[in-house]
Amino acid sequence: MLEQDEFLHERIKTVMLDVMGVLYDNGIKHVHMGAMMRLLGVDDAKASEHDNELIELDEKFGAMLSQLNKNAAPVEVPEGATFH
Repeated sequence: MLEQDEFLHERIKTVMLDVMGVLYDNGIKHVHMGAMMRLLGVDDAKASEHDNELIELDEKFGAMLSQLNKNAAPVEVPEGATFH
């Protein structure tokens, strides 16, 4: 069970980083934590406890993101794949 929890924890962190990266790349510099939690499936009552919290995506975040992208393996897109 612990391995599954660790896998889930790492997957959630990856998804959050990916979402924040897309926001940063599109000029959005503040992430609303309540909204992020809702995107990840947290129920509204729990997420609303964090509605007043923001994460600032500053230049340090951009530099970290660039470094992570340099180290990432290229993604192979299957021929004929459709993105929605």
